Amino acid sequence: MVAAYFYFDFNDAQKQDPELMLRSLLCQSLQRSVVIPKGVDALFLSCENGLRKPSLHALLDVIRQVVQEFAHVYIILDALDECSQRLELMDILKTVAGWQLNSLHLLMTSRKERDIERSLEGYIKEESAICL
Repeated sequence: MVAAYFYFDFNDAQKQDPELMLRSLLCQSLQRSVVIPKGVDALFLSCENGLRKPSLHALLDVIRQVVQEFAHVYIILDALDECSQRLELMDILKTVAGWQLNSLHLLMTSRKERDIERSLEGYIKEESAICL
């Protein structure tokens, strides 16, 4: 089992970037991994041993592989509304939802923002959302 967390913070530029969110979640997941999945090594090598940044697509592919290594992965994304690159974040979340992995459990929090609601309602069931 893995639990990984990312808090978006409007006051910290590093905590607003969806790509950095993915990197953080990947690092947290790998810390719980007994064996480094082959896809992670391949990604590292393809990025000239870490000298270049991986593409967003490559990063998502590796995260999917890592998630599939565990019986359960719990990801908490706090304060989606504080992400300055919401469109990119919503695209990433839509991609992750499309994986339809039974082992992946997401908890996301946000202030009530219409653009976020519109994006999520396409793939989040109404009974899975709680408004406080």
